[in-house]
Amino acid sequence: MVDMPALDGVEHKFIDLGEGVTIHVADAGPADGPAVMLVHGFPQNWWEWHALIGPLAADGYRVLCPDLRGAGWSSAPRSRYLKNDMADDLAAVLDRLDVGPVKLVAHDWGGPVAFIMMLRHPEKVSGFFGVNTVAPWVNRDLNMVRHMWRFWYQIPIMLPVLGPRMISDPNARFPRMLMSWVGAGFTPSDDDVHMYGACMRQPGHAVAGSRWYRTFQTIEMLRWLRGEFDDARVDVPVRWLHGMGDPVITPSLLRGYGNRASDFEIEYVDGVGHWIVEERPDLVLDRLRAFLKL
Repeated sequence: MVDMPALDGVEHKFIDLGEGVTIHVADAGPADGPAVMLVHGFPQNWWEWHALIGPLAADGYRVLCPDLRGAGWSSAPRSRYLKNDMADDLAAVLDRLDVGPVKLVAHDWGGPVAFIMMLRHPEKVSGFFGVNTVAPWVNRDLNMVRHMWRFWYQIPIMLPVLGPRMISDPNARFPRMLMSWVGAGFTPSDDDVHMYGACMRQPGHAVAGSRWYRTFQTIEMLRWLRGEFDDARVDVPVRWLHGMGDPVITPSLLRGYGNRASDFEIEYVDGVGHWIVEERPDLVLDRLRAFLKL
């Protein structure tokens, strides 16, 4: 296993959910504090949130940062990595920790996973905060078709053999190029990129990362297009923070969310791309503090 990065005040827990799934959770803050779960994206892990964990814990919140299955220090079982199953992992973690309801905060792939958890287990969630991510609601119109080219990068990642090799490349050539593109020129620090890559080189993790995308492109997108979650409505506060420099997730993909959530607001931020958590942790922390008071 890759050495765990150290962060003051964080306790690391490994929760066995059965069937080869063990979820690592970084746990900080008072055990009896109101709970907030921060869910990372790809190719990251719990460390994505390290600049926010200490301040939120100092505010009195119990901060839970899980590694999704196949990422970080969680196990990488042989599975299809359906987001519904990954969502159920999060619900099971809350059950095992006897925590809930929680406020959910999620970035990138963590967004649909956490959002689906909220839809499947609404009693466990008291609010959702999305950061440069999407919900499993799809606009089935010509505008969506015009933007499909933006997902070109998912094709090589999803391919068997080639995809895992690309995302676990020790030189991180493709990941660095991709991260710079979606980040509007900004990438996380070299140390962080190195650590994320090292985690991908753990047994099964690069294959898992590839399957996150292959499952989406071959199974889940079709389900979402057919309306798997079309009838789902959300009655807890939902907030979105979106860096406008993101060339993949554009405002057009977020249209209509407010029609399915009774309390929805979105803030667009100029001059920042997909990696807004790392590039503007001060801004994200400020907006999270306001959200957590709702």
